[in-house]
Amino acid sequence: MSHSRRVVCAALLACSLATCVNAREENVQTIKGWGTVTDLLGDCSVKADGQKLLVRVPGGTHDLNKDVGGLSAPRILQSVEGDFVIEVKVTSDFEPGHESAAPQTRPFNSAGLLVWQDEKNYIRLERNRWWAAEANDYACYPPLIEHFRDGVFQESNPRPTWASFFAGKATWLRLERKGEVVTASYSQDSEKWTQAKQLKTDLPKQLQVGVMVVNTSTKELVVEFDRLKISNRSKIAAERAEGERRAKLEAEAK
Repeated sequence: MSHSRRVVCAALLACSLATCVNAREENVQTIKGWGTVTDLLGDCSVKADGQKLLVRVPGGTHDLNKDVGGLSAPRILQSVEGDFVIEVKVTSDFEPGHESAAPQTRPFNSAGLLVWQDEKNYIRLERNRWWAAEANDYACYPPLIEHFRDGVFQESNPRPTWASFFAGKATWLRLERKGEVVTASYSQDSEKWTQAKQLKTDLPKQLQVGVMVVNTSTKELVVEFDRLKISNRSKIAAERAEGERRAKLEAEAK
């Protein structure tokens, strides 16, 4: 399924700007170690359970693609600067069923990583599944990779395949930024990693990164995120420099 085939009934599905702004102001939640929650529709549940994060998204249109269903997918983001690596384990049943929450769209489930500049510039990397009625089976992108630049989709998704591509309920995802290049990788077992794609970007140094969930089916989607790792090279370098500075001051004081 190409990106263009997902682009249907956008006017009916997208939420108004005023509604989004009001919802954002009313649903501010910060979770230690994960970041700030954005839940524009105010109908999702995001809870920490030890080192894990549990996200419940009810049936309805919770998407992160303005051409398809608006930008109301829940996401949990924190700030980074410069080069970074973000990695997470994603676990869910991914069973969207056969009924979509909006007419002329496919019931779609996905969850994974998000690199966010603003509503026109972002990168998604997600495990996903949708019902392909014409084939009477579930399909997926192996994995989903959506890159938007200045509001324009960059045709970054791989060719779709059968949903059996993903083994078991859990998938590990990784996004790594080095300068202008963002590399997307995935793993079925957390040991063997496969590079899915490299994207050339013009993203600024200051960004937000984290996790997100998309659900456009009539069924609730529950996703568990675990083992979140963020290595922010700029932050590490700054902390190292500060440590060296303090050690020098202590040595001079003696």
